[in-house]
Amino acid sequence: RLRDDDAISEIMTACDDPLVSKQMAYMLARQGVRPEIDGLAEELDRVMDGAHLPEHFHELARDLDVLEPKTPDDIYKTHLEKRPASAAAVDSARANLASTFVNAFVNLGFGADKLMLPEGNKWLYKNKEHGMTSAAASLGALLCWDVDGGLTQIDKFLYMSDTNIKAGALLAVGILNCGVRNECDPALALLNDYVEPGAETPQLKMGALLGLGLAYLGTRKAEVLEQLVPVVADLDTPLEVVAMASLSLGLTFAGSCHEDITQTIIAALMEREEASLETESLTRLLCLGVGLLYIGRQGEADLALELAKAVPGEAGAYCAITLETCAYAGTGNVLKVQRLLGLAGEHNNKEEEEEEAAPAPAAAGAAAGAATLAPPP
Repeated sequence: RLRDDDAISEIMTACDDPLVSKQMAYMLARQGVRPEIDGLAEELDRVMDGAHLPEHFHELARDLDVLEPKTPDDIYKTHLEKRPASAAAVDSARANLASTFVNAFVNLGFGADKLMLPEGNKWLYKNKEHGMTSAAASLGALLCWDVDGGLTQIDKFLYMSDTNIKAGALLAVGILNCGVRNECDPALALLNDYVEPGAETPQLKMGALLGLGLAYLGTRKAEVLEQLVPVVADLDTPLEVVAMASLSLGLTFAGSCHEDITQTIIAALMEREEASLETESLTRLLCLGVGLLYIGRQGEADLALELAKAVPGEAGAYCAITLETCAYAGTGNVLKVQRLLGLAGEHNNKEEEEEEAAPAPAAAGAAAGAATLAPPP
């Protein structure tokens, strides 16, 4: 909570008890804090990198006897449904997409399932378009944290000709590396090429950008900053790509109060056309990217809040509320809660004015009928 890496380093180096040091290393790994400490034992470095996470997770699952993969039908309890014997199961893309998400979450980190990994490409083609992206990305959740073993299974999908599957595989690389660090830095090596200006289609860029944000969540990695800030600042970049880059910067530098990133994202909001910002739903991700930079930092977000209020239109108001909400997230600040409740209780005067200006249906019908029956002049 203090976010003082120097104090953390001092405490870790001053501790003489190896068991206490290891416990503190596990606590830091759980919180995603990885200070660079010189002279620390190699084993403690590996613990803070999350190298033991897959092994310990599987041991816990084995002890709890939940290591056996579950299917979506086990969660839906379809065997309890009363259906006529003649009723055939409908194989719809929407139902398959739901099963993809259920399968990914219920088997997360186990490295095995009964849907994606055994059937190979079959399940991918039971989905359509973005559903195929989700199915490919679910591999990252199934193989989560196992960087060495997981990358070999995801790598083949990066060479698929279908853009949806390839974008999902890029996202899977990011999910796979979330919460762990590897000395080879495979996420940056694999995803970096897809972020280059003009290198790939917007869909592939968005998959790679979100993958980078998840892979380096909270790490404040300088290479990610150098790669993504130009993407946000480029006015020729499609808005949806800029939105994903902003979100990834917010994830990577969460709670850092990074002024350069804040100014870059808010400048992107100011320089874009107000109409395009209001019609594009992904605009909110730019605002969320700014908010994540100040997550839990309370008063330190005041300057950024004033900058957000300078953004014209509804996008500026949304950005200011999102930033303020993130800055005071989890604090229980009564004044902020009351203010947000007041905003939630306000009515949209614009909608009321439009309703009052529009003629009632009955009156409009009567006027149309009178016009039709009126004799010609």
